[in-house]
Amino acid sequence: MRVEGEDLIDTYEKTRAAGFGDEVKRRIMIGTYVLSAGYYDAYYLQAQKVRTQITNDFNSVWKECDAILTPTTPSAAFAIGEKMEDPIAMYLNDIFTVPASMAGLPAISVPAAINKEGLPLGLHVIGPAFTEQTVLRIADVIETAAEFTANPNENITIAG
Repeated sequence: MRVEGEDLIDTYEKTRAAGFGDEVKRRIMIGTYVLSAGYYDAYYLQAQKVRTQITNDFNSVWKECDAILTPTTPSAAFAIGEKMEDPIAMYLNDIFTVPASMAGLPAISVPAAINKEGLPLGLHVIGPAFTEQTVLRIADVIETAAEFTANPNENITIAG
C-alpha cells in the first residue's frame, strides 16, 4: 500500500507506517537496534555463525530425505490481536519456521485442520535450496489428502 507524501522521504515514512502492523514494526526496530554500531559484533557476527551451523545441519539432512514436515507453530493460531501485548509469545510461535528462513530454504505452511476452538492448525513443509516446485507439490498433496475445506470459525472473538 503506497501512501503519497510531500516528498519521497515523506512517502516512504507514511507508506511504511501504514503498511506494517505493530508486531512487524516491533521486529524491525529490534533488528535495527541489534545491527547498530555497538551491537554488531555481539549479535550479528554470532548470528552469522549460527546461520552457518543451521545451514550445515540442513545440508546433512538432505542426504537422507527430500523434505521435512513440521508443525507450523507449537499451538493453534491465536485470535487476531490476542497476543499483541505479549511479544515473547509471538516470537515463540515462530520457532518452527525460523530455521528454514535462516538457512534460506523454500518452505510453506499448509492448512491441515481446525482445532476444537475453530482456530487453524498448519503443517510446515521445508525443502532443499532451489526446490520450490517440489515443496509446492508436496504441500498440494498434503492439503488434498487432508481434505482441508474448513474456514476458521466465524464466531471467533477478535481481541482488543
